[in-house]
Amino acid sequence: MLHRRSRRRAFTLIELLVVIAIIAILISLLLPAVQQAREAARRTQCTNNLKQIGLGVHNYHDVFLTFPQSEAGGTGTLGRASAFASILPYLEATNIYNQYDFNRGNSETLNQVAVSQRITTYLCPTATFPRAVPIAGCDANNRAPGTYAFSTGTGDSWGLALGGTEKHNGVIVHPLQGVTRIRDVVDGTSLTLLAGESDWNLQDYLFTSGPCSGQVRGGFTYWSSPYPLATAFTTRAPFNPKSGGSAVLDRFRSDHPGMVNFCLCDGSVRAISENIDQATLNSLGTRAGGEIIGEF
Repeated sequence: MLHRRSRRRAFTLIELLVVIAIIAILISLLLPAVQQAREAARRTQCTNNLKQIGLGVHNYHDVFLTFPQSEAGGTGTLGRASAFASILPYLEATNIYNQYDFNRGNSETLNQVAVSQRITTYLCPTATFPRAVPIAGCDANNRAPGTYAFSTGTGDSWGLALGGTEKHNGVIVHPLQGVTRIRDVVDGTSLTLLAGESDWNLQDYLFTSGPCSGQVRGGFTYWSSPYPLATAFTTRAPFNPKSGGSAVLDRFRSDHPGMVNFCLCDGSVRAISENIDQATLNSLGTRAGGEIIGEF
């Protein structure tokens, strides 16, 4: 009886390399889809954050019959608290609100417990930080960051603060200018910006003093600070800058590809292309400019 010796067939080196190459190609095709899915999820969360901020502002208006001011209880020194601090009770953050002494500055020691709190609603998950925030001794009072700012209009974001003479023409104004109400938004609440994104992606914005001098600072948006460079922005160009240092700190910007999320005065949220016509963007910034706005 003849016995045949069985042979085991194995992959050759060439076949193995071909399989590896195919797997690598499939992975390269899959990764962009995974990244897009993740960014879509992060963008959805960012949109929800802005919706919550818009809802908080409207609840504040229901109680006080005015919009919150860019500086809560301020007198022009820009040292007290931001509009984001004012709406904390309407974002299920009453405990932080109660810890905040609005008669003192946001950089004073007595307010450190409150201002050092990272608030999820005030942080876009897509936003990148080029450094740790805060850095003890470099970020005043260890203030926690935010990634959103309110719209003061089209002009100088400083408004009447610190001796300024240009009034805000947006929805959120400095207290030296008085108050604004929904009835003042004659351009239409669905055509007027309320708040938008503020990223920390300015690699050329550096610390200029203190132990971190010369290091990348990235941004200045601390949610508790009423400074225009922090939480009270303008629609002035450039829109969505990636560089420019301190000169563009009060410009809306984001890490979402090609767009910036905004909450409008009616509470809706829109993604606005970074290529939007500047005149259209400015028209959205005014509360009573009387401009005619088409699609945006």
